[in-house]
Amino acid sequence: MKMLSSQEMQELRDEIAGLSISDERKDELIRFLDAVAISFIDQAYGLNSTQLSLSARANYAFNGGNSCANLRASGVAGPVDLDNEGAINTFGPMRHLAP
Repeated sequence: MKMLSSQEMQELRDEIAGLSISDERKDELIRFLDAVAISFIDQAYGLNSTQLSLSARANYAFNGGNSCANLRASGVAGPVDLDNEGAINTFGPMRHLAP
């Protein structure tokens, strides 16, 4: 979620200037309504806030420092021929459907 800029906050404060509440409560109200609007937008695009939160936590845990059991890149990348590597396919030949 992108934070509101100071200019956006000031514009929104001006919009609700007629409310008889403190400036702190106005800021709290603006942030609350912004969070609700972002939640509706995320849901419209099929994004779930819980999934986003868990994804961020998982990325943090798995991409942490050296102490988080990260595997270093070997520098060798490419397809692997499992038949030549000795893999056993117990399901028989796999069929691939055209996209």
